[in-house]
Amino acid sequence: MGDRMRTQQDSAEAREPWRSTYHVPTGRDGEDLRDVVRSQTARISRLEQIIRLAPVGIGIVDLDGKAPLANDHLRELLGYTPEEFADMPFSEYSHPDEIAENLRLFGLLTSGGIDRFALEKRLRSKDGRLVWVALTVSLVRDDADQPAYAIAMVQDISARKRLEEELRDAEKHYRLLVQRVPAVVYTAEAGAGGRWLYVSPQIEQLLGFTPEEWTASPGLWFERMVEADRAAVIDGEDHVQVTSAEPLLSTTYRLRHRDERIVWVRDAAVARRGRGGAVVLNGVLVDVTQEKALEEALARQAIHDPLTGLVNRGHFRERVDEALRESHVGGPAVALLFIDLDGFKAINDTLGHGAGDVVLSQAARRLLDAADPACVVARLGGDEFAVLVTGAEADALRALAAGLLDALVEPASAGTRVVRVGASIGGALAGPADTTDTLLHRADQAMYRAKGEGGGRFLLEDRRPDEV
Repeated sequence: MGDRMRTQQDSAEAREPWRSTYHVPTGRDGEDLRDVVRSQTARISRLEQIIRLAPVGIGIVDLDGKAPLANDHLRELLGYTPEEFADMPFSEYSHPDEIAENLRLFGLLTSGGIDRFALEKRLRSKDGRLVWVALTVSLVRDDADQPAYAIAMVQDISARKRLEEELRDAEKHYRLLVQRVPAVVYTAEAGAGGRWLYVSPQIEQLLGFTPEEWTASPGLWFERMVEADRAAVIDGEDHVQVTSAEPLLSTTYRLRHRDERIVWVRDAAVARRGRGGAVVLNGVLVDVTQEKALEEALARQAIHDPLTGLVNRGHFRERVDEALRESHVGGPAVALLFIDLDGFKAINDTLGHGAGDVVLSQAARRLLDAADPACVVARLGGDEFAVLVTGAEADALRALAAGLLDALVEPASAGTRVVRVGASIGGALAGPADTTDTLLHRADQAMYRAKGEGGGRFLLEDRRPDEV
């Protein structure tokens, strides 16, 4: 009978290994053995109830990797009956990709090499669903300090894993957008010495520096900025106020490429508070070099003659207006030369307007070369030109006109033909009562008198309105 009872006890311990750690003490000194058994049984019952009602999955795992005791939470998570679950090693309901690592850690545990381990893994439910769990396994030793069984705690982290996956997908999506958008996206601290916390790869195409080089040097952005633009740009950043409205800073300035060519950028950023209260800018740099070149070309077209490249009539009048205003308040003296080519009509009539355009362009270049750099040379229309001169009196004006006449009388090329043109020049010195119209009229009249006297000469109309 004694052997049969020991066999039954061994069988129970094999099914429920945790029970083997609770020993019914032998009575001594009159101790009531039955009270001790009832107390021990109650403790085991309470332990089982705690395991059963726990809000996380709990399983008692034997050294073969089976869980003869698992609470309802764990079994419901995976959909197995108590009988099914008790007879399955964990490898059967683990995802194949994580079995090897789980077995390795469990082998270390059961051999006594470690006392616990933690692992995030996927479990396969009875209906085929995959459940992400955070697994924690702790070893329980027997009285001889040998591994007896393990307690496994399982927490469902599927929702967290889904969120992490969604965040990774979103980050990947927006990173691709940032890397493909035709602009440099950045996050930087405001100010000349602010750190650039992030800059997209387009910085290398824009300025020739890698993102790593750009972010490693806090002063590189300011260093590469054209000096004339620095004050306005930094002043705007220094005075930005961070509010709930998230003010947009937008400015256009020049940066020097690594190869020293100039790149115009439009910088648009939103200001916010970073760690420690520093102002942080989230912005984009857009290459507007071509836009600026077009803008300058359009501006040039608006004020320059398209054939000769000289200042056109409208802008010339503006420059004369400005010079007269300054002269009337103590600025330098103002004078005008009015120039009309001699013999130009014959070139148009015999060689055509194409040849005439070539001659006009050559005449414009000669006027520019012969005039002082401070002068404003304009084409008024047809074969009429004008020169605005400041700070010159009569003798200097005569010397300038003589040089222009010498330059224009030189032979000119018109296709395969060599032609000669001269010029008649009239000049006028501005008086206190002169306007642009009166000054132009006086110089024009002097030019007609020079042409009437045979051309190829200069006449100065030196009677000023206040002297008449």
